[in-house]
Amino acid sequence: MPRRPIDAVELTIGLPMRFNAYDARGNLLLCLGQVIGSEAQRAMLLQHGLFYGSEEECRGPLPPLVPVPTPSPLARLLGARRQLQALLADPAPADFPAALADIATQVREACRTNPDLALASILLCSEGSHSSRHAVNAAIACQLTGAALAFDAGELAATVAAALTMNIGMSALHDALLACEGPLSDAQQAAVRGHCQLGVARLRGLGVDCAGWLDAVRDHHERADGSGYPAGKRNEEIGRPARLLALADVYCARITGRGYRSPLQPTQALRWLFLNEGAALDENLARVFIKTLGIYPPGSGVRLRNGSLAVVVQRRPAGHQPIVASLTTHDGLRLRSPIRRRGDVEAHAIAEVVDLPALGIEVGMETLWGSDATD
Repeated sequence: MPRRPIDAVELTIGLPMRFNAYDARGNLLLCLGQVIGSEAQRAMLLQHGLFYGSEEECRGPLPPLVPVPTPSPLARLLGARRQLQALLADPAPADFPAALADIATQVREACRTNPDLALASILLCSEGSHSSRHAVNAAIACQLTGAALAFDAGELAATVAAALTMNIGMSALHDALLACEGPLSDAQQAAVRGHCQLGVARLRGLGVDCAGWLDAVRDHHERADGSGYPAGKRNEEIGRPARLLALADVYCARITGRGYRSPLQPTQALRWLFLNEGAALDENLARVFIKTLGIYPPGSGVRLRNGSLAVVVQRRPAGHQPIVASLTTHDGLRLRSPIRRRGDVEAHAIAEVVDLPALGIEVGMETLWGSDATD
């Protein structure tokens, strides 16, 4: 049967295939009628795909277009975690920069559509490996804070891409470190201190040539007081994307914890970020970071002054008065459906932050954010 490479004009993102696409060994890559879902998928077909058959078959009528439902913001974020995990595990991805750009787009769209839900996913969604979850969580924080700081499009894209790939130099080790029950061994410490430069080398080998992206990966463990690594840079020697990424990385690590360190509540992590590391991290960026996430970030468990347990669902300009959803009555009985409360009402003001899972309270995101939280 005759075969030929696929022409670029025959492949359009969002439209169905008008023929079967095979690789050189005859394995089916994408079948007739299946929709091309991303630029990375299109690039893969152009690089590896072949059309088998006559031109008459190729030029046949298009199958009926079946509308593709728009994924919810939560589905985008969980999909980004899965795609990132697969991409970083692939030793020879077809087009790494394009595939990573697709993942960054999913994060950006989720943050644009429902930023409060995106922030809540950091606290409430534990799906996926730790490494991919941590990277996507940091990317969310960078996307929202970078937008609040009016980063230009290129600087913001580089920062988010760096967040997604900051630990590519130690992907396998990153998950293992989560289970460590004590201080790292000398070998582990050496691997950690070398992962920034190794990550840059790995990214270059995968075709990344964006200086802002590479610099942020290299410098995200540098600190303003010179205590960081790999080069001990100070203050303005460290680019703004790397300084923002350092904040996101530390915050997301602190609310996760490790085998030997309990996770901090988000309010504690933000306070620790600002007070305890003022000399090491960028104090001005930290202020905007905290304001962006909120004094009580969405997803935080709280107890209201009337005694009911609630979860923060929406930030408000007055950071200490967010919109919350009560999960229990004032005397602790679980409500069948959450009830939204305004924090500026005295009885519904926040009295303290609580660990809802430790109190036996599970939080269903769909009951709080509706269709935006379907997965």
